[in-house]
Amino acid sequence: MIKLVQDEKILFIARKHWFVFVKEALVLFFLLCAPFLIILVFKFLNIKYDIKIHGDMMILFVFLSSIFLLFIWVSVFIVWTDYCLDILIITNMRIVEVEQKGFFSRELSTFRLENIQDITAESNGIIQTFLEFGIIHIQTAGEDRDFIMHGVSKPFELKNFISQLQDTAAEEPMIVKIAQ
Repeated sequence: MIKLVQDEKILFIARKHWFVFVKEALVLFFLLCAPFLIILVFKFLNIKYDIKIHGDMMILFVFLSSIFLLFIWVSVFIVWTDYCLDILIITNMRIVEVEQKGFFSRELSTFRLENIQDITAESNGIIQTFLEFGIIHIQTAGEDRDFIMHGVSKPFELKNFISQLQDTAAEEPMIVKIAQ
């Protein structure tokens, strides 16, 4: 995944909370069940619908239904891939953010601990507060982009961990070896 430099150790790997995946999967499950729910509502309200499919129309109906199910199935895999491969790796020297964007696109960003200027953790709403997940926003020095990870588990504990790690990294003198 990432190459570690000499004396670098992975201290923590932060992932998205399980509720983030469940929320997106429930939307897809609802889309999958929508045609059956519509039929149940028609029966419950005694709405008469006389749709009869014969011959070539049946082949078209099966084809379109298969396309719909394939769309839902691929969407589940996209959501699952995004959930599993979005991670924040914290080492004793740097932070690495891996953001999966679809099946075949990944963005890997890294910055050193001493470049951190500000860390913000947010937890908005009753569900995020009770399930302990939210947003972590790390601002860095220089022209680098800010790092924002949505749906991360225990963002306040992660913020405190990074702050402590940053403090200990600032206390240790940096030894620079110059090649001769």
